[in-house]
Amino acid sequence: MRILTLVLGFVISLGACAQEKVSEEYKEGEHYKVLDEPVRTITPGKIEVTEAFSYTCGHCFNFEPRITAWAKKAPADVELVKLPVVWRPSMQFLARIMYTGEALGISEEVNAKVFEAIHNQKQKMASEDEVAAIFAELGVDGEKFKKTFNSFGVSSKVQQADARTRSMKVTGTPQMIVGGRYTVAATKEMGHAGMLKVVDFLIKKVRTEHSE
Repeated sequence: MRILTLVLGFVISLGACAQEKVSEEYKEGEHYKVLDEPVRTITPGKIEVTEAFSYTCGHCFNFEPRITAWAKKAPADVELVKLPVVWRPSMQFLARIMYTGEALGISEEVNAKVFEAIHNQKQKMASEDEVAAIFAELGVDGEKFKKTFNSFGVSSKVQQADARTRSMKVTGTPQMIVGGRYTVAATKEMGHAGMLKVVDFLIKKVRTEHSE
């Protein structure tokens, strides 16, 4: 019995050391930042992970398959929210594309098509006709696209994207914001894979904070 107690104590000690190591693996100011003012999340009951991106960003284009795969394997209490950044009025048009796809339930397909059109086919995606052609390829008729693209609901989402871009202090893309409080940007040393590891760490951090 004494031997069993000693063994269990040793195992628990090792576990505590491992937990301590994980908790110190990523540090504020070095691997992630804390927003001065937390941003209200839009996914009730979930740990919100926001990806700030732009269709015209080459890094975002390369990151898209990775973040899509990550989202499909994310825990049940985590939800990915894609945020098309709006740093200036001209970027509202691109944001409108994403929210139109979202409203029609084909956001993943639209994102893939638009990234492909801009980065591989060198299309500008600057006119409604160009965008309508993308949606037509996905089986959306012209009238339905036009009605949704110019709808009040999509316009409201674009305005929210503008506000969230500023409140989340997005300075580059892709950038990840966890729980409306912690923000992570890929560095040359960390890369996209490393950024997602920090995101996973922050998800655990938020989950722990919620349980306290």
